[in-house]
Amino acid sequence: MGEDRGAWVVSGRVSHLSVVVVNFNSGAFLEATTTALLASLPPGSELIVVDNDSSDSSAAPLRDHDGIIFVQLERNVGFGAAANIGAARARNELIVFLNPDAFVPDGTLQRMAGYLAAHAESALCGALLLDFQGREQAGSRRYDPTLLRSWGKAVRSIVPTHIFPTFDRHDEPLPSMPVQVDAISGACMMVRRQVHQNIGGFDEGFFLHFEDLDYCRRARDAGWDVGFVPDAPVFHYQGASGLVTADRLLQHKHAGLARYLDKFGSEGKVSRAIRTLALAALKLAVGIAPWGFRLKNIRARRPATLVNDNELIKVGQMLSGTLPVVMLFGARSDLGDAFNARLSACGQNTVNVSRNPAGVRTPPGSITVHPDMLVRNRVGARLNVAGLVSVCPIWELPGYADFLTNPSFRKAPWVILSSTSAVTKQESAERASQAVVSKLCAGEDGVVRMRSDAASWTTIVRPTLIYGGRRNRNINKIRQITTILRIKINIDFARGSRQPIHCDDIAEWATSLLLLGPVNQKEAIQDADQQARKHGTIISTRPIRVDVAGGEAVSFAEMVNRTQATACAGGIRLYCRRGVAKLLFSLAHWLPWFREVPGDFVSRLEQDFLFSSEEAIALQSQVFRRFYP
Repeated sequence: MGEDRGAWVVSGRVSHLSVVVVNFNSGAFLEATTTALLASLPPGSELIVVDNDSSDSSAAPLRDHDGIIFVQLERNVGFGAAANIGAARARNELIVFLNPDAFVPDGTLQRMAGYLAAHAESALCGALLLDFQGREQAGSRRYDPTLLRSWGKAVRSIVPTHIFPTFDRHDEPLPSMPVQVDAISGACMMVRRQVHQNIGGFDEGFFLHFEDLDYCRRARDAGWDVGFVPDAPVFHYQGASGLVTADRLLQHKHAGLARYLDKFGSEGKVSRAIRTLALAALKLAVGIAPWGFRLKNIRARRPATLVNDNELIKVGQMLSGTLPVVMLFGARSDLGDAFNARLSACGQNTVNVSRNPAGVRTPPGSITVHPDMLVRNRVGARLNVAGLVSVCPIWELPGYADFLTNPSFRKAPWVILSSTSAVTKQESAERASQAVVSKLCAGEDGVVRMRSDAASWTTIVRPTLIYGGRRNRNINKIRQITTILRIKINIDFARGSRQPIHCDDIAEWATSLLLLGPVNQKEAIQDADQQARKHGTIISTRPIRVDVAGGEAVSFAEMVNRTQATACAGGIRLYCRRGVAKLLFSLAHWLPWFREVPGDFVSRLEQDFLFSSEEAIALQSQVFRRFYP
């Protein structure tokens, strides 16, 4: 099956879709979702919006829309009843039930239709539901609900995960290909129209929640399979209705579970009595649990840094591929903070990648994800990547080669930070220093291999000593020691010159390079590259390495003096000779705060480590500032 919007082959013939969206006070989500759908649906498809008597203005822009079949209800009849009303208007073979706060990337509905085309035994299939941080939501793939599983989820919301086992299928590894499941979510499900009619549609006795589980159960009881398509992601906010409180949701869930178990549970007075008592106890347990369902399943899934509907919608569009994004690896760092601020100031949409998402300073409208989420849930393949910046240790990037070489990254320019330590530590006899050199060089070589056939340029940046920010481990450590002890240490022997560069300067230069591109050709472009230029190539796509140094060469002793002067006005001044310093650093090496200090640190303080920024400035002109701690 191809990706041609105009030719989706289902059941041996060209098929189109009927998409049914049930709305109730969804705010700006509804218009954003439907606008994206109208741009991606193949000709001949139809979009049906059923409004459940919303009291907000969410439905107003769609009432007279030419491309939308709009159905206004006089009261809120619940999700299932409204979905049935929408399905009754459907004319096409396949019906998609979609929530108004769900963002569908290009290709998702095609893959779902392709699954049903290839599996005649399947009545319906579901998408991979992801939250706005790239995590799979619990509703994506499900087991049939039972009292045991419901109790297990309630206990697990209180007891630590590693103590109590999971009862959620989404905690299992994501399959590499479509699989059969017990149930899928009504947030995005595709069903054959004939099957929908044969099983009687949704049970309208469910007002909200469990109607999709009931639907899947009845389809299976009728002899059909239920499929889950892991390569069909949908980004789902989950709970966009501003008037449905957490307490009200819990009431609907409890009522839905009770109705479901009554329909499919064992008959008899004893069985019904046991279910009634167990459900009453469950309702009480969930209501009093300090860390119960309302926090675990509702609030924890929402990105806390986002402040309004427009920002949330923007994030949904970023993740679904509608808006271009700049990927920032290693976002939890001083350089990450600097790049986030700079990219935000330039109006860029940023997806931050960090192993500690909670520690990232994320500007409004940006999102932070764990790298494993990008790979495991295949989020990255759906992104519209306009550029990539990496400030994480360069040797970590080759580990994501399969992920970073997909087409969405191949076409984008890259700016990758390494370090001049790859040069300055080559002559060191220290084993730790040699290990750093080896990892840096291996990381750079790995980037070169990944970008060997890239469609855009790559710059590997080797900055000198970086300072600035709140996490800096050199300048900040000197300042902290001086502030606490009120002691200024004079190390006149440390006359080796450095070119410290502020993290803001790196961010400004690299962002300009990323957004504007190289301003001229490098002299290093020769032979084949010069031939490529004759055919219109702006710059070689082969990765290049450039040094970036601060605007002032200053001795390490002077760096310490300036830093100490900013830490305190007075204090005691001590003079430290070379021999004393060597002894002190040898002893300090055994302390946890100084273990990263190499054994030859004192001798390195007497050496010059100077680099030229000419090549970097030739790529993107900038004046790098003097050292200011």
